[in-house]
Amino acid sequence: MFISIIGPKGLIGKQLIKNFKKKGIKILKVGRSFQFSKIEKKYRIIIHAANSGKKFEAKKNPEIDYEDSVKLTNKVAKIFKDRKIILISTISCRTENNAYSKNRKLCENIILKSSKKNIVFRLPVILNTKFKRGILYDLLKSKKIYSNKNSIINPVTIDQICYYIFKNLNSKKKIHEIGSYENIKLFELAKIINSKSKFVKRETNLLAKPSLKIFSLKNIINELIKYKKRFN
Repeated sequence: MFISIIGPKGLIGKQLIKNFKKKGIKILKVGRSFQFSKIEKKYRIIIHAANSGKKFEAKKNPEIDYEDSVKLTNKVAKIFKDRKIILISTISCRTENNAYSKNRKLCENIILKSSKKNIVFRLPVILNTKFKRGILYDLLKSKKIYSNKNSIINPVTIDQICYYIFKNLNSKKKIHEIGSYENIKLFELAKIINSKSKFVKRETNLLAKPSLKIFSLKNIINELIKYKKRFN
């Protein structure tokens, strides 16, 4: 199998490359300076993982975010209309109403309208300590959390995301939301891992609706406890 990954240095792209190579998949890393027209026809699957996951930057500079996400996605859809495109997206498309979520939803619409064989994977809150950012990492480090303490999450690990995407490369379902089948409130999770984080009173819907209920929240909690001990 031959797969091109656009955005090979990002959180998802980098980990997909690592996981897919272990399965014997031939990967072509496609950075933003790479000429899309030079991607050989044998790379029949294009994974678009280049859209930023930084909500704050999108809110601060919505025009730049539009340029970097929507226009890029439109380019991908036009150039690879004869191939299968898999878009890495976010549950914010369904749960939020801001510049970030609106631009990501536009990206989804572009990809899904481009071809019936294309797929969108929406990601939830993710555990990945190597990138040193995100709600779960901030909880581990007892940093301020910019969400209401009662916000509910059903996170998964970065490896679980890669596993899910690999298993569903040929799915007929157009939009997949990935998440654990159990959920927990942020303040409850903070107590479990003994986090001293302070919560900003802002309503945030962070709950994914998993398309397949295969990941348990217990695994995440165990991983968080393990990482917390390392930090201490």
